[in-house]
Amino acid sequence: MPRQVKTSPLRQAQANATRARIAEAAAVVFEARGFDAARVEDIASQAGVAYPTVYKSFGNKRKLLEAALDAVLSSGVAGALERQDWFREQLDAPTGEQQLRLIARNARRMYDRSGRLLEVVRAAAAADQQIDGLWQDFHDERVGRSRTSAERLANKARLHTTVADAARTLWTLSVPEIYVLQVARGGLSAADYERWLGDLLIAALLEH
Repeated sequence: MPRQVKTSPLRQAQANATRARIAEAAAVVFEARGFDAARVEDIASQAGVAYPTVYKSFGNKRKLLEAALDAVLSSGVAGALERQDWFREQLDAPTGEQQLRLIARNARRMYDRSGRLLEVVRAAAAADQQIDGLWQDFHDERVGRSRTSAERLANKARLHTTVADAARTLWTLSVPEIYVLQVARGGLSAADYERWLGDLLIAALLEH
């Protein structure tokens, strides 16, 4: 039997760092050029690596897009989004109003990083089944987080509506398309978007 070559921890760490750098570079290039016009050569140049290294690390442009999206959504923090501190913080907020303000803050922070790339994914999904799956996975995760948030909200505040409808409202009003329309094209600052979304969620969901 051929000997299995073990990768040293240092080399594995270096490989992981290279993958992360390539994913971050891919996000920059995709945001600037869109999916179809982005070239792997440009991503390699942006990352400061050889062209074959990109293919060896990811295989194709779809995998690069997936890695880029994961990089901007997680902001370098390991683990699923629903296990990250910002999500736990809003679930554990002591009042319904505070929870909804944190949801607005978290949406603003996430879309500050990922809004432009999510628009690239959404546009590419219309013509590519695999990318459409990536887009659907993103929204499925949002649906799950919205449901969890609505259930926790109902435990600490009186709602205008059912938990199911509250989850639907959270999911709908915090879609990335609204952020892009309001901030990138509608003239709002990111801070104004956060305030506007928080006010809207409180008015839509909480009884006073």
